[in-house]
Amino acid sequence: MATLDVLTLDDAKAALNVNATNVDDVELASWVTAVSQRLDKLVGPVVKRAITDETHDGGHHEVFLEHYPVRSITAMTEYDGITAVALAAETNASRPADGYLPDRYRPDRALLSSRIRRRRAGADAMFAAGRSNVVVSYEAGRFDSTETVGDRYKAAARFLLINLWRSQEDSVGQSAEFDVPMLSFPAFAIPRVVREMLAGEVQEPRVMVA
Repeated sequence: MATLDVLTLDDAKAALNVNATNVDDVELASWVTAVSQRLDKLVGPVVKRAITDETHDGGHHEVFLEHYPVRSITAMTEYDGITAVALAAETNASRPADGYLPDRYRPDRALLSSRIRRRRAGADAMFAAGRSNVVVSYEAGRFDSTETVGDRYKAAARFLLINLWRSQEDSVGQSAEFDVPMLSFPAFAIPRVVREMLAGEVQEPRVMVA
């Protein structure tokens, strides 16, 4: 199992009502990882991970991190030409001359959003102009480990897994008087119930199908 998986192997077996005698653990683990990655794409990282030296273009009042919600920012550096300026976090008790201020993540204000503002002595400022000259390292994600993932996210992952696992299940249809082996394939990777459960946190726009 991958360290960023939302479900454990036992979680997955319980969701599918299977056991070691009728499913291959390696195959099922790969499905769990695929489902976890799809959920991360839908709502942002679920299990925490370190993002190192993510770069952004300067010349604006703010930058937007690629992965959120964010647990903490570990380092932020602005390059003005070839001069590196380490930025410090602004707080209610501190107004650094070269600082940054992240916005809170609205669904859970204990976390941070993707938006980080450049600050100077308590006022909005501009990042130095340049290409890939703002460098950020941070920790993204909601939970410490697979085992501590909240019930709502585990339930959403179970629905995803059940939906996609249908393609692996044998079924039988009828053609005239004959039974014919058939396989079911889901039309959508993300069932509507998952979007409803995680409403307000979905980052990916809904894909409309004609």
